[in-house]
Formats: sequence, C-alpha cells, structure tokens
Amino acid sequence: MGNDGQDKETTVRQLSQAWLDAKAAEDAARTQRVGIEEAIIARLGSREEGAQTHDLGDFKATITGVINRTLDKEVWESIKEKIAVDRRPVAYEPKLDVSGVKWLQKNDPDTYRILAQALTIKPGKTNVKVTAVNKEKK
Repeated sequence: MGNDGQDKETTVRQLSQAWLDAKAAEDAARTQRVGIEEAIIARLGSREEGAQTHDLGDFKATITGVINRTLDKEVWESIKEKIAVDRRPVAYEPKLDVSGVKWLQKNDPDTYRILAQALTIKPGKTNVKVTAVNKEKK
C-alpha cells in the first residue's frame, strides 16, 4: 500500500519514455513520408494548381498543386474603391476574439450571457508534451 506513489511515478516515467519514443518514430515516419511524396512528384509531375489523378494499376495517386493567396488588408483598403463592388473578391466574416470572450465571462457576466447564445463551446484535445531532463545539469 505504501508503494502506490512509487508505482505511479514509475508508470508515469515509463509512459513518458514511451511518449518520447513514439514522438521520435512519428517524426521519422513523417520525414520518410515527405521524402516519398517528393519522389512521387518527381516521377509523375504536378500542376501548378489543382489536382491530377494517376491510375497506377493497384494504386491511384492524386497530386494536388496548391497556391496560397493572402490579402494585405492595408493595401486592400487603399485600392478597393477602384474595383466595382460586384467584382471584389473579398469577404469579411465575423471572427471570435477568444480573449474578449474570456474577459466578458469574468468581468461582465450579463453581456457574456447574451453572447453565449451565439457560442458553441466544447472541450478540445488536451495536449501532452514530454521532454527529457538531463540529470547531470541538476
């Protein structure tokens, strides 16, 4: 009965090492997968943008070229009047300010209750990070 704390500590230490081992294997697998993807692209080619599917007999490979586009908001504000309203490819959507929500919840509960009607709140994934500690430094 007096060993429960020691057993739990050993178990958590073992789990921590297992986590570090799994993370290293995951990183190695990701590096290997990315290298394989690059080799496939080198052999099959890719479009600058859009998907292309290749029939490989027992396999089907789809290679999708991606171009990321972002908007410089300051420049947009300075030029938008030069573009007809019906031709403006910019949409504005409400974005939740989580810090503001937390502030309202703590400091202005009446306003928060009104806002809460428009919120969907659900728990996210709890994160774990394990780092090896060099005992020689202690």
